[in-house]
Amino acid sequence: MKPDYVFENDVCIITYNDSIDFEYCQRHKIIDLDHIKKADLFILNLQYVSFIDSAGIGALVGVYRCLDSHGKSLCLINLQNNLKRVLEISEIEHLFPIFDSVTEARSHFLY
Repeated sequence: MKPDYVFENDVCIITYNDSIDFEYCQRHKIIDLDHIKKADLFILNLQYVSFIDSAGIGALVGVYRCLDSHGKSLCLINLQNNLKRVLEISEIEHLFPIFDSVTEARSHFLY
């Protein structure tokens, strides 16, 4: 299932409703590149994601690099404990600020 996009001013909130794995990455992009110019902050809501594999991790890193090269920010919210652990094991959690809510993420980046 494609992610849901919500734009609020310079913020894009993207909610995923599926595991982010090899199969998902073959069907969908983590962030549709057409949306990069529409926001400065991209918040990935992962509350419904219970699984991510190496393809998903690679896709997240690719999105981070793309957004960073365009001067955009990326953060993750609502991660389940198992996803936090996967990011820690992969040693990439430092790339993605992690917050508990949209409000917390916005206040960190916009104020």
